[in-house]
Amino acid sequence: MHMKSVLALFALMSLAAPAAQDAQKIEWKPKVGEAVNLKMAIAMEMPQIGAIDVQFLIKSKVTKIDKEKSEVTTQSEMSDFQLFMGGQPLDMGGQAPTSNEKVTLVQKLNGQIVSDSSSAEMGGERVSRMNAFHFPDKPMKVGDSWEHEWKANKEENLGPAKARWTYSAHEVKDGVDCWKIDYVFAEMEDPNGISASGTIWLDTASGQIHYSNYQFNNVSFQEGMPPTSGTGQITRVK
Repeated sequence: MHMKSVLALFALMSLAAPAAQDAQKIEWKPKVGEAVNLKMAIAMEMPQIGAIDVQFLIKSKVTKIDKEKSEVTTQSEMSDFQLFMGGQPLDMGGQAPTSNEKVTLVQKLNGQIVSDSSSAEMGGERVSRMNAFHFPDKPMKVGDSWEHEWKANKEENLGPAKARWTYSAHEVKDGVDCWKIDYVFAEMEDPNGISASGTIWLDTASGQIHYSNYQFNNVSFQEGMPPTSGTGQITRVK
């Protein structure tokens, strides 16, 4: 394991645990027909280009729940795509992503992805791993952590990777009762691999994301795009 990956994972492992409290069952509670709108904002610094900001809205809806398989199917679409370079809006000449394409995602109730019709886009499987969230398989107290590891996949040119989530607080965020969860992700054997860290606030009533902020390193979102680093925010909107 390279030193950069070791440091990325150690950052959250070394956090001191707060005082003990009752364990919380941090879980996803989807309902068929439930709709979620997420506003995405990403700020990047591109080599030889400068500051690039991307904003868009993701609208998703739960279309099916297979209780026997513990699988949830959601369908989503993108809208309101905006691109800024150096703070100025960029006219993409009609080439901006639109809401015409619907993406179907099938997940286990624990968050594990079964299939994703968008997996070949926006960075493919590497970025999908970085953005993954897996719910814990047992109740968690503040300070407790859980992990997920991805094995190397030579066919997809993917090395091993690891994510670690830490339940850091049970708090109210913008009027919503939330589980606050810190996380870190790193590709383990590539010194120039993807890494990320951030904080997620999950609505305790549904397990859906309420807000998140994060930073990422060495990510190429599209084929031919040089690796870049930056920050992002996810905000649930009505």
